[in-house]
Amino acid sequence: MLLEAELAARGETQSPSGSEYLGRKTSGTVGRRSYARSEAISGDRNCSDFTSGAEAQRFFLATGGPVSDLHGLDRDGDGNACEWGKTLRSSVSSHRQYVARQTSAARSYQSSSRCYVGPRGGSYTITPSGSKNYGGC
Repeated sequence: MLLEAELAARGETQSPSGSEYLGRKTSGTVGRRSYARSEAISGDRNCSDFTSGAEAQRFFLATGGPVSDLHGLDRDGDGNACEWGKTLRSSVSSHRQYVARQTSAARSYQSSSRCYVGPRGGSYTITPSGSKNYGGC
């Protein structure tokens, strides 16, 4: 969790290969109460004191969180301070959309290897989108 917060604070949300990304392993914790919280939490720091969710998460982890939330930054007990959970979910969603676009683009360049002959003698293949490719045979 600390590594993710540190990387996000630096703006590094994905590895160069794209296989590792912010929230890949931890986004499932968002909103799922895993740690007991008491109502009478007092501290001198609030979520509004931080410039980003990543900064709040780094502070939260450095001061005992998620087991001990001295400043009340994780009121729902999911182990994620302030808006950090939204950041994780957004990162996962962005990565999934990116992968879907990449997969779709890869498919659009594949063509059928089967060659068809039309009624006038011309030959063609069928592209994944269903169009006829007359230069494919």
